[in-house]
Amino acid sequence: MDFPIFRNVKSVLRTGQLATKIARAGEWWGYKVASVLATGYATVGLFNQPLWPLAPYLLLLTLALTIGAIYVSILNDWTDRADDQLAGKTNRLATKSTLFFGTILSLFLVGGLCLAAYFWQLSPLGSLLYLGSCAAYSLYSLPPVRLKIRGLAGVLADALGAHLFPNLFVVSLIGYWSGQSIPLFWWIAVGSWSLACGIRNILKHQLGDAAADKQAGVQTLVVRWGERRAHRLGIWVAFPIEVLALGGMLLMLDQRIPILFLLFYLGLERLRARFWQIHPVILDPNQRILFDEYYSTFFPLALLLTQCLRYPGDTYVLVLHCLLFGWHAIGTVREASRLLITALHRVSRQFN
Repeated sequence: MDFPIFRNVKSVLRTGQLATKIARAGEWWGYKVASVLATGYATVGLFNQPLWPLAPYLLLLTLALTIGAIYVSILNDWTDRADDQLAGKTNRLATKSTLFFGTILSLFLVGGLCLAAYFWQLSPLGSLLYLGSCAAYSLYSLPPVRLKIRGLAGVLADALGAHLFPNLFVVSLIGYWSGQSIPLFWWIAVGSWSLACGIRNILKHQLGDAAADKQAGVQTLVVRWGERRAHRLGIWVAFPIEVLALGGMLLMLDQRIPILFLLFYLGLERLRARFWQIHPVILDPNQRILFDEYYSTFFPLALLLTQCLRYPGDTYVLVLHCLLFGWHAIGTVREASRLLITALHRVSRQFN
């Protein structure tokens, strides 16, 4: 039998699937939002305070980051329509009307501005950082500025909008809600790490789109500089800064579990290379780059486990995090299990 309530549920599900597809949520939810929230967990851990009292604020930060990410995704796809057509690439908004685009974008823009106004009452710096993220991406995408086609300026705009500003925004608000003053070195470490990480990630994206961008005449940094020079920038400039800054963050945190999880992650990469011939890469458009999995999966879980050991009530935050981002970690858990079983079989055969 066909009940009206089932038709309504199906309609809602189809609408949700369409919204998720248009927003490209699968490309940033588990990778970027989880890692930015990890910066918030780390900042709370720096102050040796429990997370559970801050849970409503963490959800608010998640909402703010989600609204910003959807705004960016829709804006980027809309302004790339002509270039994607020239390059023969699929664009999710190619068949959508200007009215559809304007309505959807306006909704998220107004939502973001309302949140920014609220954040301004708490932390003007945090509000400016939140607005700065959207502004950087607007300048990256929108003509006549369109920094995407202006070489290094485009790379920096993307890194600022996607990584630096969101991470510092979270640090600023966590500092306010915790009633703590953020140490200068923490600002520097998080800022350097997130900026360098952002540069490496946008270079990966541009390297992957190099052929299409050349065909469409899009003058990204990779097209202007060439792939070899872009690789050098990512490998010899951005990556060393990223590693040093991450080391500084871990040093300030003075927690064992994040370091143990880092060693475990590096061990998994070693096993992938040995058994599956999947070698870790610092910068490659066609492979998962080094440390991305640690930032999005291992680092937040390590921080939350540390909090749970110190404050048992923070177990609720761990459960909430797993509900929101657990699906993203399923692949890692499966791979780790298969690799460990393979390694144990190899070891047992050597002793038999």
